[in-house]
Amino acid sequence: MKSMFTAKDFAVTQASVAALLFLSIPLFNVIGYSNHKLEAVLHGLGATVTVIMSCQALHLTYPMLRGKQGAAANLEWVLWLTNLLVLITIALGNWLYIPYRGPDGPQQWLMYHSPEVHLIVMEYKEFVSLYPLPLGIAAAFLLRRFRHNLTAGSALTGIIALLVTLFWICLLIGFACGIGMTKLKMV
Repeated sequence: MKSMFTAKDFAVTQASVAALLFLSIPLFNVIGYSNHKLEAVLHGLGATVTVIMSCQALHLTYPMLRGKQGAAANLEWVLWLTNLLVLITIALGNWLYIPYRGPDGPQQWLMYHSPEVHLIVMEYKEFVSLYPLPLGIAAAFLLRRFRHNLTAGSALTGIIALLVTLFWICLLIGFACGIGMTKLKMV
């Protein structure tokens, strides 16, 4: 007897539910007490979609490492798209950073109540969140330049996989710290 559902059906359902739940996280800012809801929602949605896309890019490194035909081109396309999303999210984050640093903003509140949290969470988050752009561009550039010469197990595929992995790790750290920051003080 043939199964009613295939593994692909379950995988697509799981991915869809995860994406829906991920995308709903920033929308909770709409019901918050912020004076900067638009900036917060746009930055949160940008960060969420970027993390989801970076997960896809990380998963696309495995076929490239195995030498599957066309895998490098697929990974390159997703990397360029994710790099664009990273750039947009950084721009939106800078838009949100203005009221953060403003008078009576969250930075002053954090510096008064918990300066170590500000130094560890916010400063580290802002620093590590800028790394994905050069890492992603470097990986996409290497793929563009050498994608026809890639072989399974070569040093170049390992370097590209390492760049994509670091890209993903930095985005995930920035995302987690950003969610943590929203819980500390809402303006």
